[in-house]
Amino acid sequence: MPAWEIMQNISVAQTIKRYAADLIMVLLLLTVVGGWYFNIFHNDIWFLRAGLFFGLSLLLVWRLCVHIQKPWVRSIVAVILVELLATYAAARLVSFYYQGESFNEEFFFHFSSQTMGFALGAFPGFVMLFFIYVLVIGVCAWLSVYAMKGRAFDNRTVLILPGLALVLALDPDLFRLANLSMQDANLNRGLQLSTIDFEATGLNRNAIYKMSDDIVAGKNVVMIYLEGMERLYSDEAVYPDLTPFLNSLKGNVLQFENIHQTRGATFTVAGILSSQCGTPLLFPSGPGGNDVLKNGFLQEGFCFGDILNAAGYRNVFMGGASTRFAGKGTFLSAHGYEEVLGLEELRPLMDDPGYLNNWGLYDDTLLELAKGKFDELAANPEQPFNFTVLTVDTHPPDGTVSQSCTPYPSIDNNIFHAVHCTDQLIEKFVTHIQQSPVWDNTVVLMMSDHLHMRNTGMEYYPEEYDRRLFVNILNAGISDIIETPGTHMDVAPTLLNLMGVQHQQAFLVGADLLAPETATRADPDVSGRREAAIRYINTSLLSRIEVGLCEVKPLYSFADETLRVAGREIELSLGGRPLDLNTIGTSHAMMTLVSKEGKVGLTFPVNLDNLAHVMYQFRTSNFLLLTPSAKMQPLDPRIGSYQGMGLLFGNLENSFDVLQTGISLDAGFEVNVDCGDLLSKAEELSDLDSIETLGKICNYTVPDGTEWAESEGRIRLGSVAYADQRYQAELMRDSKGWYSVTNLAPIPIADARLSQSLCHAYYGNQEILIPGIMTEDGPSSMILNKIPGITLTFELGTVTPLPEQD
Repeated sequence: MPAWEIMQNISVAQTIKRYAADLIMVLLLLTVVGGWYFNIFHNDIWFLRAGLFFGLSLLLVWRLCVHIQKPWVRSIVAVILVELLATYAAARLVSFYYQGESFNEEFFFHFSSQTMGFALGAFPGFVMLFFIYVLVIGVCAWLSVYAMKGRAFDNRTVLILPGLALVLALDPDLFRLANLSMQDANLNRGLQLSTIDFEATGLNRNAIYKMSDDIVAGKNVVMIYLEGMERLYSDEAVYPDLTPFLNSLKGNVLQFENIHQTRGATFTVAGILSSQCGTPLLFPSGPGGNDVLKNGFLQEGFCFGDILNAAGYRNVFMGGASTRFAGKGTFLSAHGYEEVLGLEELRPLMDDPGYLNNWGLYDDTLLELAKGKFDELAANPEQPFNFTVLTVDTHPPDGTVSQSCTPYPSIDNNIFHAVHCTDQLIEKFVTHIQQSPVWDNTVVLMMSDHLHMRNTGMEYYPEEYDRRLFVNILNAGISDIIETPGTHMDVAPTLLNLMGVQHQQAFLVGADLLAPETATRADPDVSGRREAAIRYINTSLLSRIEVGLCEVKPLYSFADETLRVAGREIELSLGGRPLDLNTIGTSHAMMTLVSKEGKVGLTFPVNLDNLAHVMYQFRTSNFLLLTPSAKMQPLDPRIGSYQGMGLLFGNLENSFDVLQTGISLDAGFEVNVDCGDLLSKAEELSDLDSIETLGKICNYTVPDGTEWAESEGRIRLGSVAYADQRYQAELMRDSKGWYSVTNLAPIPIADARLSQSLCHAYYGNQEILIPGIMTEDGPSSMILNKIPGITLTFELGTVTPLPEQD
């Protein structure tokens, strides 16, 4: 007999049908019991509501299916609806198992296809159990309704809709998520920069501006993120000799005693980002997984790695887990890290590639490889470095103890054995660093990536203990116990100060915990207004989530004192400092980069006197330009004269199209365009091999006072522009062949030089463009490239002879 007929016959039996329905309810309730057990709060009201939710949900499914006459249609509907309930139940149980809480931002951040792929490889048993679970429930759903006798619709059917509303309100987690979504929507409604009260929220408005110029290097740094390590474990009164090495450092370290965890810093990637960028990982809520990092998050934020990169540091990250998991590699690579090494990169270097735990390398393997990488970095005393290491052995829920460690004798629990092991391995690693010739010039940070999530050792935690992050800094030049309250976000500004890195970058939330004003800062308003403001600034101003030319209307707009490009609010800054919007069209133009694929990118103002230079710097891009015609016509004679400002689109190779004219900020405006035409033009952009030389900016002439005496190692610039200022500059060559500014004199704004042609030099994007300079071989154009981390020091770039002029 065919299998299909067998299933039909089985489903006729009323006992099988009843048992199948009962088994569905039992399996769903098992996830409720598991969720209650793993819930760190053991909430009995939650248990009751969650159980009633599944009971009423199944009743509604039956009520709907009983009116479907065709057995196979009825069964398919039942299977789909019940499988949705099963998947929801299983996902929530997973959330409770790993973090002791139900659905939250951490769960949704990790809810991605990439994470599912990782789970399949790391936890095949759990994944198999999940599939068996949903398969059994699906079969039971089919069996329980296939032979059901269909009924005609009756008046009681209208009860399905209020019943559905009751069910959704009854489930504690669906109700909480819906409530949070509505609260966030209310807080975010109408939010823009002008409506944020920075004083009340305790946020630093200057963090919006990227201060990347003239950052000066300090000491080397080794950052050790300790997975799930917290101050609790080093409390000798609670756990004697659990972390003897870390405790032995007391009196020789800066020990920060009052560092607490906040929302947006509760898991590894969030902890790393928060401690390096001075703002928590708060992003629009809802499913989407860690695609928030892939699609663009905080690229405009200037983080710890960016600052060190601009100062000439070599930034290297090493962790035992895959850097592809949860977007670690994406974030670090986007913020100054040249090498991001994880499981895939380190496994070939292992003596025993099979010695792995569920997450990747054991810490004894990781830290042994880290010693070699540290020695490699230390071998070049000319280049400062940032070596960041992330441990994994103490990862919840069970911990994975390296084979080379001795167990903790006082408590026979894997988490405590893992913590004790980490202490042993960190001792060996730090001792190796201390024996290095660069030790005197190296600061070591040891800190929790976050507080420990739900784990098998929590039964040994003391009640009512104030759980705090572990943050110690070794070899900082001072040792003390710092009681100033702080968070992850205070780590980067504090550490930069202790390293002696000279910079002017502000952080949105973080502050230097050693600064007197930080010790006396008032507690900010911690209501939803603060979180909403952080989320808005992170996503709308510090991120560049690129959208297509066809995806947002209007493309350009100005209303209510707010300029938006492709739906994104634009806050103007030049040279890292705010710029008045009223300067657009008078002294400045607005430039928006557009990729060949038609994605709208960075928007920034440009001094009209430097417009040609900046266009040359972005010669491999399309861009939108908001500018008056008077400054564009000399650069592209094909553009006719127009009134007011015009919005132009194009590139240096294919000229520009005028999209709209007569634009004025006084009246407000909107620009909507035929995006199809723009996409076609964007795709025409080639490699620009035929682009004309830098010398064309000043018509192949050399201004007075601009010369390169190569034999003397001297460069003189009669006029070099930076942002809105002009300078006279002289650079001298040193023993390395680099040119350092030895004389810099501002040119008064009223000076007649400002009205000269475009032949001045221009400093921006870490290079000096010199359209015309007299060399010992004749007139040329020249590019000088900035040496990172050394103030106003450059190396010689391209030198191109200018063609002879009639």
